[in-house]
Amino acid sequence: MQLKHVLEAQQFDKKMLKELFTLSDLMKKILEKGGSTLLKEKILASLFYVPSFRTQFSFESAMMRLGGEVLSTDKAESFSSELKGGSLEETIRTMGYYSDVIVLRHYESGSAKRAAKVSSVPIINGGDGAAQHPTQALLDLYTIERELGGVDGVVIAFMGDLSNSRSIRSLCYFLAKYSGIKIYLVAPPTLNMREDIIQYLKRHRITLYESYGLEPALEDLAKKVDVFYVTQTPVGSFGDRVDDYERSKKNFIIDKKVLKSMKRNSIIMHPLPRQDEISQEVDRDLRAVYYKQIHYGICIRMAILCAVLGKTP
Repeated sequence: MQLKHVLEAQQFDKKMLKELFTLSDLMKKILEKGGSTLLKEKILASLFYVPSFRTQFSFESAMMRLGGEVLSTDKAESFSSELKGGSLEETIRTMGYYSDVIVLRHYESGSAKRAAKVSSVPIINGGDGAAQHPTQALLDLYTIERELGGVDGVVIAFMGDLSNSRSIRSLCYFLAKYSGIKIYLVAPPTLNMREDIIQYLKRHRITLYESYGLEPALEDLAKKVDVFYVTQTPVGSFGDRVDDYERSKKNFIIDKKVLKSMKRNSIIMHPLPRQDEISQEVDRDLRAVYYKQIHYGICIRMAILCAVLGKTP
C-alpha cells in the first residue's frame, strides 16, 4: 500500500487498515531479525512544537530500524522562523528540502492539514492540538486486533479525561468503521466526551453508554467489557475544583478489585504516561497490555513510514 500523508483517522477505510496491519506484521518480523535497510538513504524530520518523547522516539526508532536517518527537534518553537514573523507553511516548505518525510506535532488543531497543503514530502500527524493523534489510534487499534483476534463486536470502555484526549477521539473514528461495537464512556463531570464525537458515533450506529460522575461502578463495568482504555485525568482539567479531583483520583482507578471482576480474555490499555489511574500492581497481570502497545507502536510506525515512502517489502 502507499499513502500520501497520514493526517486523520477518517482518511482510512477497513481495507486500508487491513493492509496496514498486514504490513505491520511484516515489520514485526523485520524487528525480530534486527532491522533492515529498506529505508536506507531516506531522512525523517521530527518537527515537534510540543514535546512528546514516546511519539518522537517511536518514530525515530522505527526509521532507524529500517536503515533511515533522522533530523530531530523537540523544541521547534524555540528557533523557528515563526517567532520572527514566518509561518508554519514556510517551515514545512523548508524542511521538505532537508528530508523525505516529516512527522509533525503542533499545538494548533488542523496544523497537519495546513502542512500537507504546502509540503513536497509526506506529512505524518504526530498530534495536532486537541484534534487528533491518528498514529496513536492506529497502534491502539492494531493492539486490539492482535490481542483479541479482531475488532468487530468489541465492547470497550473509555475512562478518564474524555473531553481532551485526542487519542480517544481518533480511536472513536476508527471504531466507527467496524460493526457490533459497544462503547462505554466513563468520566468525571465536565470531562465528558465532546458532542461532535457523540453525534459521529451515533450516525455510524455505535451503541453508546454514557456515565459521568465522581463514583463510577468500575467493578460492575469490568464484567461487561473486552477493553478498558484508560487515560489520564490531569488536575488542571478540574480548574479550582480540587475536591472533585481528589475524589476522581481515588475512584477512577484500575486496581486488584477491578481485575477480579474482569473477564479472563479482556485487556487494559493506556496511551501513557500514566499517573495513578492504573495501580502498579496491575502491571503483572497478563491483561495489562499498555507496554505491549509500545512494541505494536513501533511496528505500526515502521509500516506507516514504508507506506508513505513507497518502500514496502
